[in-house]
Amino acid sequence: MKKPLPIAFTAILAVVTVLLVGAGSDDTVPDSTLTAQVEKGDLPIEVDLSGTFVADNKDEIRMEPKKYRGDLIITKLVPEGRSVKKGDPLIEFDPSNLEDSLDEAGDEVKAKQVEVDKASADLEAWKIDFGRKNSRREVEATNALKDLNKEKEQTAFTLVDKQQGITDSENRLKDTEVDLEQLLQLYEERELHTSNENILIDRERRRLESAQRGHKKTLQEFELWKKYDQNREVESKQLDYDDKVAEVKKAAIQADADRKEKEATLAKAERALKKAQEKVDELTTDAGTLEVVSPRDGVVFYGSLGTDDGPNDIIIMGMGGGNDEMKVGGRVRTFQVLMTVASMDKLSIRMKAQEGDIQHLKTGLPVAIRPDAFPVLAIEGELTKVDQVASRTGFLSSVREFTVRGSYEGSYPQLRSGMNCRVTVRANSIKDCVNIPILAVFSEGNSHFCWLVDGGKKVKQPIEIGPSNGSKVQIKSGLRPGQTIALYDPSAA
Repeated sequence: MKKPLPIAFTAILAVVTVLLVGAGSDDTVPDSTLTAQVEKGDLPIEVDLSGTFVADNKDEIRMEPKKYRGDLIITKLVPEGRSVKKGDPLIEFDPSNLEDSLDEAGDEVKAKQVEVDKASADLEAWKIDFGRKNSRREVEATNALKDLNKEKEQTAFTLVDKQQGITDSENRLKDTEVDLEQLLQLYEERELHTSNENILIDRERRRLESAQRGHKKTLQEFELWKKYDQNREVESKQLDYDDKVAEVKKAAIQADADRKEKEATLAKAERALKKAQEKVDELTTDAGTLEVVSPRDGVVFYGSLGTDDGPNDIIIMGMGGGNDEMKVGGRVRTFQVLMTVASMDKLSIRMKAQEGDIQHLKTGLPVAIRPDAFPVLAIEGELTKVDQVASRTGFLSSVREFTVRGSYEGSYPQLRSGMNCRVTVRANSIKDCVNIPILAVFSEGNSHFCWLVDGGKKVKQPIEIGPSNGSKVQIKSGLRPGQTIALYDPSAA
């Protein structure tokens, strides 16, 4: 925007004007030539900006390989500034370094395949070994169960035998008691009292005592067997069986852990093999992109033309500018913009606006564009974008600038991306406002004043100013339409 001249400069300008006017034949300067009327009306606001033509339709060529990270040596290169058609060769690179990388990647694939085969064989061998050992453990557990059941049956048979022995012992005792009782009864009925009588009776009594002792012993032995021996072998066999079952379970748990470990080793080896194979595939793809062709009709520029909205990238193999090595035999790095193919048919304007101007700018405002290279060429256009966030003009600078974009209709073949231009933005007018020439405004500290002409006298009048269009300025308070003001500072005369 055209800003008011510094007050000190306007005062000097007024004095120079007085001197120039006073250089005539008459030393008297008519007040009418150094005064102006306070007016009321529309005040058109214009903002002058410096701009640059920018190609909208362009493609940035960047080498961003999938896997290759070495340098690239240029073997063929289209000259900068040449017009090309879509599909025309732009740049070719020496494939030697990439082919070496591809050979190394192939060797890595073979090594990873060996690791996979080894891990697979190790897993299969473990399965066979575990199956053999686990079968033996299951057979031993089965045999231990059989021995346990056999011992239980044998113990049951022994219990029956011992119970039968007690019964037999009881029967023998009863028989002996009956025999003695019958003998005594026989002798008593017959009244036989001989020496043999005592012998027979004593013998039967001894047999009875022996049978009693035998029966008692049998009972004692049965109680001891039940107390100490009945479950001893069963419990021992039960422990043997429990041990075998525990071994099977323990082996199954350990086997699950071993299997997972070996399967994980195999899976890791397979992933490494897959990754190595992907590297080969990606390097193979990279090898097929060492010849770059133009993605569009346009003009070739080395490096990036720059943009606010982000480039339309053609990623063949990062971000960056031009490169001094853009020549045949040059060694360029990956992850940088190598060249741009831009169409000159459609250009836009990129501008920077100061903080004081941004209040008057908005999309849709008409603009007049004058290229520096063709000053007689006037192009009508409009603003298409006004950034809402400012950026610094320098790292240590406090000045803020806003990026502004403009466009125009029509085609101008003589224009090229990167050319400078002057842009006048026709901002909205301030409607029906009081205004005076900017030469009549003077400053004192942070306040402004003008000289009011009243009956031949000049009175210092404080005023509050508003926006200016470079020649006139809005007066918010202090003056009214029709008043006369001086265009110079009489106190400096």
